[in-house]
Amino acid sequence: MRRLLLTMLLLVMSQAAAMVPEDILTMKTASVVGLSPDGRYLLYTINQWNHDKGKNLSTAYRRDLDTGKDLTVFTPEDKSWGAVWRPDGEAVAYLRQVDDGVEVWLMAGDGANRRRLSDGVGDFGGLNWSPDGQALAWIAQDLVGENAPGEEDRFVVADGLGYRHLGQGYRRGNRGQLFVMKVADGRPRRLFNEPLDVRNLFWSPDSDRLVFEAKEEANLGLTVDTELWVIDADGENLRRLTNNPGQDAKPRWLPDGRVAWLRSEDPIWESAPMRVAIMDPKTGDTGSLEFHGTDFDNWIMNITHDGDDLYLLGANRGCIDLVRIEGDSHQLITDGRHDLWSVQIAGGRAVFSGAGQTNPGSIFLVDLRTRKAFPRQPKLLIDPNERWRQKVGLTQPEAFSIEVDGRTIEGWFFKPQGLQPGEKVPTVLSIHGGPEWMYGGYFLPEFHILPTYHYGVIIANPTGSMGYGYAFQEDIRGDWVERPARELFACVDLAIEQGWAEPGHLAVMGGSYGGHLAAAITTQTNRFGAAAVDRMYPELISFWGTTDEKWFPEWEFMGKPWEPKAREVYLKNSPFEKVDQVTTPTLISQGHQDFRCLAAGGQIWFSALQSLGVPSRFVRFENEGHGIRNPENQVSYQELLLEWFERHLLDGTLIEDPENHE
Repeated sequence: MRRLLLTMLLLVMSQAAAMVPEDILTMKTASVVGLSPDGRYLLYTINQWNHDKGKNLSTAYRRDLDTGKDLTVFTPEDKSWGAVWRPDGEAVAYLRQVDDGVEVWLMAGDGANRRRLSDGVGDFGGLNWSPDGQALAWIAQDLVGENAPGEEDRFVVADGLGYRHLGQGYRRGNRGQLFVMKVADGRPRRLFNEPLDVRNLFWSPDSDRLVFEAKEEANLGLTVDTELWVIDADGENLRRLTNNPGQDAKPRWLPDGRVAWLRSEDPIWESAPMRVAIMDPKTGDTGSLEFHGTDFDNWIMNITHDGDDLYLLGANRGCIDLVRIEGDSHQLITDGRHDLWSVQIAGGRAVFSGAGQTNPGSIFLVDLRTRKAFPRQPKLLIDPNERWRQKVGLTQPEAFSIEVDGRTIEGWFFKPQGLQPGEKVPTVLSIHGGPEWMYGGYFLPEFHILPTYHYGVIIANPTGSMGYGYAFQEDIRGDWVERPARELFACVDLAIEQGWAEPGHLAVMGGSYGGHLAAAITTQTNRFGAAAVDRMYPELISFWGTTDEKWFPEWEFMGKPWEPKAREVYLKNSPFEKVDQVTTPTLISQGHQDFRCLAAGGQIWFSALQSLGVPSRFVRFENEGHGIRNPENQVSYQELLLEWFERHLLDGTLIEDPENHE
């Protein structure tokens, strides 16, 4: 059981509400499922952890956006998901779990008249209607070739680097393949058996063909190179459309018969600049190409369209926003306060699944028909945590910026409620992953839990972060541990200069790249009294050998680790090279199913610290990959974190933890 200082307990008890680890279990998220073609009806889910089932359970609703009325469509007992509107807006296809597998079903838009469409169970992925409503297409994992190497639960045989991947595990010869089912007969048909790993698909306006993104077998694990292909809906005339060393991704067939997609040109830079390209599928990219969004100087997550209008979801100063593009110009539609993870547009409405620094997951709306100026704050349409937030109480962040070596660094302070002028508190520096990622638009529980226990939290976007232009982002290459560390030290110094951060009681933490940099910082200074590093790999040469995506370290560290110049960069950025300088007590956590940063990375750091006599603890979550997702594991981690910081950061008489909310 955690124990806390008496003064901390009194402060917590004096607050109307404050988040504690167990509150994670009652937190909900909302997700957009589908918007009807006329933009009136929204299908969405509310998701919440269920302890007895040991998983998140979802309830699906249909919201009438004109009246605001909700209709329950699926309960968890229905075991149904993946609803997608038929193009005429009159019916919805969905997936349903039955005793011996998964089936495709159809229902009316109001949930009535449910019937099975497929002629039996099958391996179904996300469903995509043909524009004429006569067929469904999807991507599912299936065996490519004759025999799967190895034997499940006994041994794995690998003849290429695509044998495993984060989130998919050991693939045993399976690759993403393309399937089509005609509504009339309900029989799924695999369109080809080729050494291609299919990622995204889109129907042609006449319903005769499909365009899809795929990675060739030889590139799996080695490069980001994906290409676009086209095939007839009956499986004939498979043809490659693009020939480009970088990504050709997320195609969309436009109403005028052309294909729009996202293109980058670097084969190993996964966050490389992208443009929207448009081509005639008759000629592919050997013909004339039209480019859009060329002046949008930030990472692009996705592309969509509404008639002739093209839109992006892209990074903007720590957030993900909707952007309208045309030619070499762009217009921000939303105002940079959220991470908008997905968007659907119809009938002049844009609906988003998203989050914010004080919002774990909601649905937002922007009316594109009104004349109100853009960018604008999206309307909070569905907030499943409205009562939860009132009960729990969250910490409002304070934005700041600071100049470091001629560069503006933006960040946020999360301070304990009721902090008095001149009062100093223990303070935790939290570092985001990536390094090409960003803080600013999404929710992390520790930013609100730590202030409950009277810690301050500092987060910032140092060099390498997204949303500040590609020059800012690209400067991380070859320098993971020096310039970013100086910038973050300056953020900590600012908090100390403001008089609220206690310089003698500082901690540093981070996950993935953030964990790597946090570990590196403990080799550079002993100013931090405690550290917590999650899913990191401190020795970069072996990281190259064990990670599932080789292109990532090869771009970051300028080559393969046996190449002399690159080897120097790997070693310079490896905290393990200076591990003998560490004196900071460190909590190390890893996911056992993480193929991006193997648990061996944490074990390497733990072994070294133990050998050096540095207080350290290693935690391995058996059912986690790259990040702690399971809510009960999140609670355990937050409790371990509080205990670690208390033990190594705080002084004084210890007492029992405050009670959780009733």
